[in-house]
Amino acid sequence: MTVVPNRLDAMIRLAKEEDLGAICRLYADDPWLWLGSHPGDTAAEQLYRDRLLRGERCYLAFVGDHLAHVNWTCYRWGDALPGRPLRLGSGEVYTTDAFTPAAFRGQGIHALVLGTMLRDARAQGARHAFTIGQFDRPDALKGLRALGWRETGRVVYFQPRASGKALCLHRTGNTAPLFRRRATA
Repeated sequence: MTVVPNRLDAMIRLAKEEDLGAICRLYADDPWLWLGSHPGDTAAEQLYRDRLLRGERCYLAFVGDHLAHVNWTCYRWGDALPGRPLRLGSGEVYTTDAFTPAAFRGQGIHALVLGTMLRDARAQGARHAFTIGQFDRPDALKGLRALGWRETGRVVYFQPRASGKALCLHRTGNTAPLFRRRATA
């Protein structure tokens, strides 16, 4: 893995339950990341707490007192497309829900945190890592490319308003991990 310089002198650590309020405030205005039904949904914090309790790890980067980045790793399964979780097997990890506030974008913080996450995952036995990127957010993909990630598959989908599931319209490349019925051994 490529080593990314810590240009902002960021401090990276795992989230604790008492960090959930700050995470929720960061995610609340982003419909892709926010688990609540609306920005002020106070029940959403419990959904993020559930993620921690089921073993997901949330990495936080701080620059001074400011939360500069949030990112998650999943080792058993993780939310991928709406209504379609990514089920992981032995030696696999899924990184998801990365967010960098505007003040810290373009400074390598995403790549820095992601590198830490992947090194930790490797130390725990992971040999394959998955993530999902949105093509309408090309800057978010820069951190992935900086670490040597490559696109292996692409899914075009839409989610009807009255449905909690993604309707897949087109798939190219290796998208099989998204369509597993259960985890691999």
